[in-house]
Amino acid sequence: MNGKKLVTGFLLVFVMASIGFLLVKESRRGAQVAARTSGPAVAMSGPGVVAYYFHGRVRCTSCVRIGNLSGKAIRERFPEELRKGLLAFREVNIDEPENRHFIDDYGLSGQSLVIVEYRNGRQVRWMNLEKVWTLLDSEKEFFPYVQEGVSSYMSGA
Repeated sequence: MNGKKLVTGFLLVFVMASIGFLLVKESRRGAQVAARTSGPAVAMSGPGVVAYYFHGRVRCTSCVRIGNLSGKAIRERFPEELRKGLLAFREVNIDEPENRHFIDDYGLSGQSLVIVEYRNGRQVRWMNLEKVWTLLDSEKEFFPYVQEGVSSYMSGA
């Protein structure tokens, strides 16, 4: 009988510890998502541009590559603008409930790179750089396409 109580107690402690672990893990993940994804609600107070790479929870090799190349193209061409806070690059998981509104906001049908200009904390215009999918295999073409798209919005900011 004592053996059954001991096993029951052990299992109860194990279940409670597992639940606690999951709660801590989820709260940390939520904090990471919030830190990684600042949407229009956290828009720039003055003029500025945000390049959003919208993706889902599950990403194929091409989706990961688009995100990596987009970030690299922006960091290489606009280091000073990024440092000054005039430009930001954000990766946003649209499968997260708090980010689902972006699907309607920008008419997203899948992974997309969207450039958004803000003035006085308000969105004034946006553009979906749809050719990232067709230029994916050529950095030589991909980089200028993304950089020119961002640049055209930086000049208006």
